[in-house]
Amino acid sequence: MPPEARLLIRLGLGLWLLAALATVWELLALQPPGSPLHLGVLAGPIAQLRNFAFAHGVAALIIARLQPARWVAWLLALGAVLHVLALGYAAAKGLLAVQLLDPRPDARFTLYARGVAHTLTTIALIALCVRRQSS
Repeated sequence: MPPEARLLIRLGLGLWLLAALATVWELLALQPPGSPLHLGVLAGPIAQLRNFAFAHGVAALIIARLQPARWVAWLLALGAVLHVLALGYAAAKGLLAVQLLDPRPDARFTLYARGVAHTLTTIALIALCVRRQSS
């Protein structure tokens, strides 16, 4: 198996593990405020993290079968990791990280990090599609 495929398989399985952990985190965030299990954070940003991690885990495993070029695999991995870090920070702080004019600097930084991550992922996916079309 090529190293690029192994990278994407590890990434996909790691993202699935993160999605499972985020599910537990979200469950605890959804507990009533009087409960000793309540974490006191918003569940919405945690759900964003869970959904992203699961969906990109699936995508990484599918793309691993396509045997992408090394730089495409690394770009996909970098985009996913950057996005997970931004969403993890947003979930811990209770930020949705989608408001363009949020007055909090960390919310804008998180949104910009997500934008960079989306750009990296989009470039990699376009390159993958162009390569598949030409072969």
